[in-house]
Amino acid sequence: MVLTSNALIESICCEKLIVITYRQLQHALSLFKNGNFTRAANQANISQSAFSRSIGNLEADLGVTLFDREHQTVTPTRYGEAFIRRAADIVNNTEELRREIDLMRGLNVGEFCVALGMYPAQVSGNAALGKMIRDFPNLRYRAHTGNWQTVNEYVLNRTVDLGFAAIEAATLEDGLSIEKVSEHQMVVFCRKEHPLATNRKPSRAELDQFPLVSIRVPAGLAEAIPGQSDIDVESGHLVPSVEIDDFSTARMLVSQSNAIGAAIPSQIESELESGELILLNFQNPWIAPVHGFIFLKNRTISPAAEVFMETVLKFEQTAREKNKSLIEKYLKS
Repeated sequence: MVLTSNALIESICCEKLIVITYRQLQHALSLFKNGNFTRAANQANISQSAFSRSIGNLEADLGVTLFDREHQTVTPTRYGEAFIRRAADIVNNTEELRREIDLMRGLNVGEFCVALGMYPAQVSGNAALGKMIRDFPNLRYRAHTGNWQTVNEYVLNRTVDLGFAAIEAATLEDGLSIEKVSEHQMVVFCRKEHPLATNRKPSRAELDQFPLVSIRVPAGLAEAIPGQSDIDVESGHLVPSVEIDDFSTARMLVSQSNAIGAAIPSQIESELESGELILLNFQNPWIAPVHGFIFLKNRTISPAAEVFMETVLKFEQTAREKNKSLIEKYLKS
């Protein structure tokens, strides 16, 4: 008789009563994801020796080797592959059960997890989250900030309840639903000592001579972005010469070099007021990516997520007015 990989684990567990803890399941999944005991132990926030004992005890209880340790990267054995599949299902189902119970208990307990794109985070997302923390201090919060790709991944793999980011790529994902929130015109900026600072209306050719500090740009907007960059052949995404996922880093790099950057004006308001950064009048009006809420289809939106969405919409009205006034004030014709 030939056993399938799942049947291998079932046959082992049927031979004797085996008690596997939830923590051991998480440790096995972490080791599979990281491929390294040190990184997996750090992620689990325990010592490497304790983590190794956890995996060793699990293998001893099962009577099989789950991970091949002979190479630099730890890889699952045939038994390990079957175990990882079942462990992932159990952990995901447990997290969903915990989430459903928290939904029933309301806004005074539980956890709200959100992923924010680096542009909408600074425009309205961070302010909305701050207000929620004031209004509902008993909730636990987890906030991730990154590019639009990271936001989509976090929503799809259920790491977060809700995403708030550029929605162009999310519209192509069958498993995602979106709700449009806003469009904010973006601007090209540089430091006041930049070679183009005296030419406030540079051409595309002139801008293309300088490094671009940016997140990776979706294919639909790639052609509109100036500066040194490449196009990813498979996806069509624009890959800037200086790729970042945090706007504070982008702001600092542009202020300390001859690179150029792209921003929603309110993100650099204080630097514009001080004169440290200036706007370059490139194709005014320029791009205005659509930002919106991103969530899983057929998954109930939590009360906390609904409150966050409502709060963002309130902050967005003020943000639109501010960005319009900043463009009128600082973008020289």
